[in-house]
Amino acid sequence: MFTCTLDPHSRTTLCDQLYTALREEIVRGALTAGARMPSKRQLAGHLRVSTATVEAAYGRLVSEGYCESRPRSGMYVAASLPGPAPAPHPAQTPVRWDFSTGAADAAHFPYAAWARLMREVLSEQNTSLLLSGDPQGSPALRGEIAQMMRSLRGVDVSPECIVLGAGTEVLVTALAALIGRERLFAVEDPGYSRVRRILVASGARIAPTPLCDGAIDVRALYTSGAGAAYVTPSHQFPTGVEMSAGQRAALLRWARETGAYILEDDYDSEFRFSGTSVPALCALDPGGQVIYMNTFARTLAPGLRLSFMALPRELAVRYRAMHSACSVPGFEQETLRKFIAGGHLERHIARMRVIYRARLQTLTRTAQALGLGEVAPCGAGLHALLTVGGRTPAQELVPLAAQAGVKLTRLADYGVMQTDRAAERIVLLGFAGMDETRIEEGLKALYKAWM
Repeated sequence: MFTCTLDPHSRTTLCDQLYTALREEIVRGALTAGARMPSKRQLAGHLRVSTATVEAAYGRLVSEGYCESRPRSGMYVAASLPGPAPAPHPAQTPVRWDFSTGAADAAHFPYAAWARLMREVLSEQNTSLLLSGDPQGSPALRGEIAQMMRSLRGVDVSPECIVLGAGTEVLVTALAALIGRERLFAVEDPGYSRVRRILVASGARIAPTPLCDGAIDVRALYTSGAGAAYVTPSHQFPTGVEMSAGQRAALLRWARETGAYILEDDYDSEFRFSGTSVPALCALDPGGQVIYMNTFARTLAPGLRLSFMALPRELAVRYRAMHSACSVPGFEQETLRKFIAGGHLERHIARMRVIYRARLQTLTRTAQALGLGEVAPCGAGLHALLTVGGRTPAQELVPLAAQAGVKLTRLADYGVMQTDRAAERIVLLGFAGMDETRIEEGLKALYKAWM
């Protein structure tokens, strides 16, 4: 049985420590090519860590080519190992076309309106904005957000249950402590890797859970023993699939029957380009099992670091007892309140929806005209999935794109335990950060690199 020393008091996470130790054993040949790795439960029990820690370490080894997962057989050392990372080159190609999902549109930010409102807030010389304020955030701003949730997402929530935070990381970290790190947190696989890292860094145990028809597999949730599940039902990340009514009902039933919480990340729900808008999962939950999360990073700008969540009432009471201050500065809160109350946010979203729809149409039309591959239908969100044609090996798609000055990621990069070979030829094309001309140029650069 593989043995290594893991330090729970180190600044390096247990997952990273285990990954490094396993990788070193593989590289020096102590774990030989083709050898079967210990099962997750065996290794977790032997090292006295959670199975989620082993899963995450194994998942990273798979994603980097050191191991391979064989269905119904287990985890094995890869037959051929990846070579050493290339040394940085002084003439490394700079990014010219950014198709990453984290890119943002800065050109259309409502600078004039935001600056005017901020000056107005400062001129009022409200000294209370300099104090720590309410731990959940400004009551007035929470009232505006409650109205916004009611009109845009069909969620009837009291302002007393809303919590503001300086980014998704802050809120997820707070939730891990609020609902209990001893719970097992199920996360979508493939899914949002940053939330996985935040939960692990917060001391929580995670269970990467496969998708079924584009949504988290509820049957797997029942057998996992999870006490919470992080999901993206309106626009699953990274596949972009919307959770069906039947899947939503099954997920809510699981939460009721097991007493688990559902963490609903409603990111990108404001940007729908076809079909009718489906109410948030939280709107369908009468039992207080769903925690709703969203951010202004996509609708306004990532740099503002403004996110919020709506808690079940008993959790809101517990949150107030655990926190003494809000992580969002008072001046920013009051500026945002005026921005929403004045109708600026609603108009900005409507404007950006038109702009993003045009960019998506350009991306789809250009990719098809070039013969790059098949673009999956995209009814919402700010990225599309392209199944790449041609003969370029899957593992060379992203490196060749980078050499051409194009930044993107593969669908397979977001998985932990899933090894779907088809996902290796699917790339994510974010279109929020470039205008239509730049999108066309970037796709032509990809064509030259791949075809």
